[in-house]
Amino acid sequence: MPALVGAAVLLIASAIGYSATTRTGSLSPAPSASAPTCDQPPSRVPVRQGSGTIVFPEVSYAIDHSGDRPRIDLAGSYQGAIEEGKRVAVIVRADPGSHDSSPGRHPGDGRYYYERDLQLDEVAHCWTALSLSPAYTGSEGLLWHIYLVLVPADFTVMSVSARDQVEDGVFKTLEVLADFTVTT
Repeated sequence: MPALVGAAVLLIASAIGYSATTRTGSLSPAPSASAPTCDQPPSRVPVRQGSGTIVFPEVSYAIDHSGDRPRIDLAGSYQGAIEEGKRVAVIVRADPGSHDSSPGRHPGDGRYYYERDLQLDEVAHCWTALSLSPAYTGSEGLLWHIYLVLVPADFTVMSVSARDQVEDGVFKTLEVLADFTVTT
């Protein structure tokens, strides 16, 4: 019975965000049959770490070409804690050196676009961003720079245009936690 009570206290402490350094010597992690793992789409991508506040050691993606425009699913793991009043947003940019598959072979526009916030599992330290749709019909072939960025809670209201565009000057003020590229 004491082990069950200790496990319940540990679970409650974890749920409200206490780190391992705030636990007293009387609390020890309950053994688990298996450590939590993050669901990962099939393709891994190399990640360039940014500020180091939060680290993203694993990022995977899948691209769905079944609709009229490609959709990107992202998932991975993270280490660190998100500050109170902050979120992690996904911002994308089509590389101007890449070209789409449309008859005109249009280059990427080089603009930054807000896609959505990461969905975080703070217990398992996993995250997802599903069905990103930065592309348009005929956009296959574009190289997308994908940035995981720490933003204030009111970011979308204060800093994003009606077309989800983030101005270059605003982007430069944000803390980039990680970035990687994906080709649609």
